[in-house]
Amino acid sequence: MNSNEMRKENIAVTQKILFLSYRLELYEEFCFCLAGQHDILHHRIRENEKGRLTIDKNAVLCIIEMLRFTEKSSRMIQDVRGKYSGPILFLSGAQGEKTKKEEALCAIASGADRYLAGIQSIEEVIAEVKALIRLQERILKRQEVWEYQELKLIPDRRQVFVNEKEILLTRKEFDIVFYLAAQGGRAVSYKELYEAVWHERYLFDDASIMAHIHRIRLKLEKGQEKPFYIQNVYGIGYRFGCSYEREPLLKKVI
Repeated sequence: MNSNEMRKENIAVTQKILFLSYRLELYEEFCFCLAGQHDILHHRIRENEKGRLTIDKNAVLCIIEMLRFTEKSSRMIQDVRGKYSGPILFLSGAQGEKTKKEEALCAIASGADRYLAGIQSIEEVIAEVKALIRLQERILKRQEVWEYQELKLIPDRRQVFVNEKEILLTRKEFDIVFYLAAQGGRAVSYKELYEAVWHERYLFDDASIMAHIHRIRLKLEKGQEKPFYIQNVYGIGYRFGCSYEREPLLKKVI
C-alpha cells in the first residue's frame, strides 16, 4: 500500500450537524454529549443579526434553537430550507401547552421537520437527533426495485433477478433490458433502442440488436416457448411486457 492509499485508509468520515443556537450553553452541552461522534458546525443566533446564513448542504441534520418561535424563527427556517434538503429540528424554550401547540404548527408550516419545547434534559434532544439521523440514513439507503412478474431489476446496482436468482448480463444486455423496462410497455423502434444503448448513429443494421435480444431471452426466459419479457413488435422493434409497472420500494432484501 502506497502513502496515498494509507492516508485514505486513515481518513474517518464524520457526519456534520449544523447547530444554530441562541443559547451558547446548550450548544456546549450538546457538543459534550456527542464528542467524537459528529462534527458540530455552530452558528450563534443574535438579536439584531443581519445577513444570510452559510449552510453546509452535506450536513445530516440542522438544529435551530431559540427561546421562542417568532417571525424571525420562521424566516430563519425558510432561509435554511431554501438551501438545505435534510431534516430540520426546531428547539424552543416555550413552556405553556397552548404556546407549544401553536409554535409546533408554525414551525412545521415554515419548513421544520420536528419541534421540541420545554426540554427537560439534553438527553431528550440527543435521542431526537439520533432518531432523525437514522430516518435520514434509511431514506438515503433505500433501494429501488422494479418488478414485473417473476423479474426484478435493481437499476442502481445493475442487477436482474428471475425467481430470486440473479441473472448475469453484459453491460449492453443490461442497458437494453433497463431501457425497454423504463418505457412502461411502450413499443420501442430499432432506431430508438440502438441510439439509446449504443450511443451511435443508426445505420439500419438490426443484426447486432437482434443478437443481443436473442442472448437476453436465453438468459431470462429459459423454457419459454414464446418471448415473455421482451416481446417483438413486428415491423417496429420491441416492448417490455404487456402492462409493465414499476414500484419503488424502500428496501428489499433479495
